[in-house]
Amino acid sequence: MPLIKTAVTALLVAIGLAVGVAPASADPPPPDQNVGEVAPDWAPRKPAEAWDGRPVVWTHMWGGRWGVWINDQFITLSSNPVTNGG
Repeated sequence: MPLIKTAVTALLVAIGLAVGVAPASADPPPPDQNVGEVAPDWAPRKPAEAWDGRPVVWTHMWGGRWGVWINDQFITLSSNPVTNGG
């Protein structure tokens, strides 16, 4: 019986730790959001030079996309060129 209680206790502790783990989050914005990253050769054509007065930049997040940084959030302007979608 003590072995079962120990096993159940260990299982409950493991579940508690798993539930308490923070979910993965997106990459933080780059230091200079107006520069962005160098787009790879396979990147789709840049949709525009600027959007709402902000420069359109490339990011590697989500498989690579064109978009703009607004309030430390990345607004995508293109789909994922690898999967042709979301």
